[in-house]
Amino acid sequence: MDDKIEKYLAKLENEITDGNWKLFEFSKDWLMTFDTEAGVYAIREEGKLCYVGETGSIRKRMKDLLDTRNHSLRRTIGNKRFSDKEGYVVGTASKKFPDKFEEKLNRIFEDNFEVSAIVVKIGRKELEERLVEKLKPIYNSREKRKADKPQKAYSISEIRNTHQNAYRPWNEEEERKIIELSNQGKTAKEIREIVGRNKGAISSRLRKIRERSERSS
Repeated sequence: MDDKIEKYLAKLENEITDGNWKLFEFSKDWLMTFDTEAGVYAIREEGKLCYVGETGSIRKRMKDLLDTRNHSLRRTIGNKRFSDKEGYVVGTASKKFPDKFEEKLNRIFEDNFEVSAIVVKIGRKELEERLVEKLKPIYNSREKRKADKPQKAYSISEIRNTHQNAYRPWNEEEERKIIELSNQGKTAKEIREIVGRNKGAISSRLRKIRERSERSS
């Protein structure tokens, strides 16, 4: 690869991975924080990169993530989480999940996922391919994107052997606990062991609590 191209892509890679990570919010105000131009976006699940995509309009693609019919990642997450639940109906490109699962899916995204997006005028496909090849986000594999069928990238029950509260909804008591522990100067590892969640989930939740507090003040 040409040295100039390599430097250009490396610069963009740093911008998106070290950039302004935003917690998901299902609101018009949240969508308006994204640029309308073409670019590349990356998504983290509980602090770990899980998906990379390129798009002709960042804001439009973020809006797509709010509709099961419009984004394969949302369908993959929903089908993986709900396939063994009573009343489950597979989500596809033409059909949403039942309402109760759509509401749960919104909460799952708000509690566990965050996104970073940058404008890329030239080379967005090359940047996407670079990030997928180098960082191997689990939901970008062809096998997992191929169809709107239940997929398991990993077992939640296995993860809970290490982090007992992983992927469970947060409650006010837990939020107060991690704020208290953080204020006491506890390390992320210490907080993780106490509350039974991984480091990424704790960092994301603390950031969300602070952002919520700033908006209300």
